[in-house]
Amino acid sequence: MTLTMIAWMLMAVSVWYVPFRLKNLLGLRRRWPLAVFTAAVLGGYMLLLHTGIYVLDNIAIAWIYNALGLLFVFVIYLFFLLAATHPLTALVKRIPKRPLGIGGIVVSAFFVALGFINAQSFVVTHHDIAVNNLAQPVRIVHIPDIHLGAQRGEAYLNRILDAIDEQKPDMVLYNGDLIDSNIALKPGLFSLFRRVRAEQYFTTGNHEYYMDTGGALQLIADAGIRILRSEMIETHGVQLIGMEYMNADRETRDAHMVNTLTIQEELPRIAREDGKPSVLAHHSPVGMKYAAEGNIDLMLSGHTHGGQFFPGTALVKYRFPMYRGRYRIGGVTLLVSQGAGTFGPWMRLGARNEVQVVNLIPAKPEQ
Repeated sequence: MTLTMIAWMLMAVSVWYVPFRLKNLLGLRRRWPLAVFTAAVLGGYMLLLHTGIYVLDNIAIAWIYNALGLLFVFVIYLFFLLAATHPLTALVKRIPKRPLGIGGIVVSAFFVALGFINAQSFVVTHHDIAVNNLAQPVRIVHIPDIHLGAQRGEAYLNRILDAIDEQKPDMVLYNGDLIDSNIALKPGLFSLFRRVRAEQYFTTGNHEYYMDTGGALQLIADAGIRILRSEMIETHGVQLIGMEYMNADRETRDAHMVNTLTIQEELPRIAREDGKPSVLAHHSPVGMKYAAEGNIDLMLSGHTHGGQFFPGTALVKYRFPMYRGRYRIGGVTLLVSQGAGTFGPWMRLGARNEVQVVNLIPAKPEQ
């Protein structure tokens, strides 16, 4: 049974259980209004996501999308809390039921509010990585998953750009999912990127394919950002390889498949020189073994959001074993960002929005 199937079953049970449990705990006369509310929240939110309505350039849809996302998590948290306390009322007959029901509602609302507050800020993390044959240090600001759209606009982007300016990087890499909604496709918003004084590069993520892809890529290019679509550019003594969003190989399943390309097949086709430092940028942290076979020194990825919020933070490792932080296989280092923004419910709980500063330093010769 897949995680997707488990999630759908959980939602179906929630539509029945949450109203049933609250009716018993709070002494309500009817449960159907709660059942209608629960079904509308869970069903309405999934409808927005699976039909792609959330990408439309419509402010009303954006507000509904964000409100339903938070209510969606509230219902799921409430389900878990009510289920966890259910044995108490079964075993302890005198325990007051009403406080349990009210407490479940209050605690669920608290965690959703806390997650929403956490989602409004980001941390800047620093990572020093030794690279063979590197002539001089190179600083890269790595920022996947900003998700400009219904949740992120000018104010948040300006804060990201301020952080870039403070770090004084040699280059900036927006490694996929820079945009997730047509509502962000405004020339004025993208003109802000011209503030950046370093070289800027972009690779596609899966979300750029769910919207007006051509319009998004045009605005990115017009902003002075170099788009790398399965190609290599040499800069600052580093061979920077930017991959189109793709699957690792033809045997691995990808829930976000947008094309038939694979890292296994495409990476060997990109010409580069042996003996020169190579940095591979691919939105999703898959195909690391092919990076190792291709003599890549560093692979930079995002996509996972570190699970974004509980219980995703506990489950993400079953979908992406390398989902946050630093990993090493053979001679390649993989650095996975938690992402600078959010998608879906506007929350961060157990994970943080992150801007990564990657300091490439010359490796010391082995003694």
